[in-house]
Amino acid sequence: MKGADGVRDQIAALLQFEVARKVPLLRTAWDLTATSMPEIEQLVSGEPPDSVLDSSGNTWVNVINPRFLKTQRVDIQRGLPVYLTRYSCRIYVWAKADSWADVRAARDHLAAACRLALFEYPNLTPGARGDTGYRLHENTYTEEFGEPFRVRNSKGNRAWAGAVLAIDADVQETLEDGSTRPPIGELENPQNTITVTAAAAGPGQPLPGED
Repeated sequence: MKGADGVRDQIAALLQFEVARKVPLLRTAWDLTATSMPEIEQLVSGEPPDSVLDSSGNTWVNVINPRFLKTQRVDIQRGLPVYLTRYSCRIYVWAKADSWADVRAARDHLAAACRLALFEYPNLTPGARGDTGYRLHENTYTEEFGEPFRVRNSKGNRAWAGAVLAIDADVQETLEDGSTRPPIGELENPQNTITVTAAAAGPGQPLPGED
């Protein structure tokens, strides 16, 4: 079980790969400029340093450790339990631009690109079909948008604007990694075996003791 770190890193990897492919396609489809439909310049999986918002980049996406909701045993593999665990995931989307109108457009469109990436691959694995061990629940998806605020120590109208995307994910987890319990079918001591010595008995075979 990699727990919260595992699902967080999987979501971050999907966004990093898929949003980069979607941005140019969405610019064409929605007739947008690079200012209003930006690329992700910085993507962080986990808690970022407190200086991130003061960096030189204009866009930033952060996937934080999700909240554990519940788990249940669903299977047994090689003698070890398999669990289906649900997490409540959070993705922060930030954009910076030279005006309030530009920063809001950039934030809204980048959030939409992230949403489309999640919905297109709810198994969190681009190009994969079927069971990957991950599954997003699209009906739990929500978005929240905050009011833009001025960039510290900047001239003019430069501002940041942020959004919070949330969605629940089911993750299949096992106890196999690091387990000290031998899987079914494997003996702790290979020398503890049973040797068959009994002779066969049947219509064509004499019973033990008979000549």
